Amino acid sequence: MNTDLSGPPISIENIIAGMVGTQTAPPESGTSGSQGAGLAGDSGLGNGKGNGNGNGQKTKTTFFGVEGSGRSFVYVIDRSDSMNAFGAAPLRCAKREVLKSLESLTEFNQFQIVFYNDSLAPMSGGLLFAEDRNKRRAIDFVRNMPGDGSTSHLPALKQGLAMVPEVLFFLTDADDPSLTIAQLLEIQRRAELSGTTIHSIQFNMGPATNDGSWIRGLAEMNRGTYTYIDVSSINAIPGN
Repeated sequence: MNTDLSGPPISIENIIAGMVGTQTAPPESGTSGSQGAGLAGDSGLGNGKGNGNGNGQKTKTTFFGVEGSGRSFVYVIDRSDSMNAFGAAPLRCAKREVLKSLESLTEFNQFQIVFYNDSLAPMSGGLLFAEDRNKRRAIDFVRNMPGDGSTSHLPALKQGLAMVPEVLFFLTDADDPSLTIAQLLEIQRRAELSGTTIHSIQFNMGPATNDGSWIRGLAEMNRGTYTYIDVSSINAIPGN
């Protein structure tokens, strides 16, 4: 797998300037907004351990080689039909990597997985403690998630941020529909309020042809790391 964690530095100003006139992502539906509010409310309920455990030692975990450090983690993963390319190798690889990342979390950490296409498919229950029973739930949830549909990024990012994680990993293989300047700034404001670091991983076919566009900008505007993965190389990896 080709991961590039050391791409050339880019200018957020240049990203924004280059995005003028790009397609605006579809507005978030009322249903998506209510889902995000519901999950945010659920995350405050805990599961009998109490929220005090969230003040414990931070844990480090990686997702496609990108390291995140915190007490709570949300994985926002594109499952649109394009993730079925190469015999669904991209989607299978994403599933494997998220489960591998969860293995390193302790029972005092919290997590959530939000798959998305043109709608949202999170695990039920808001932020979940990384206990064995919830990790087993995650295995079943991830393995049974199909890839289909088109892509709408903004509702998924809002859903993830509504749970106020310390770290959000965002994975997509789709530049379009691009997030607009206003949408990127809205995500930045939400991430600042929640104290969330956003890391972004971009799947695409062949060598990177640009600097990551808005997907890279999303990470750099929110204290995160961007990496690019050539999906045509995933099919050659054992287990895919």
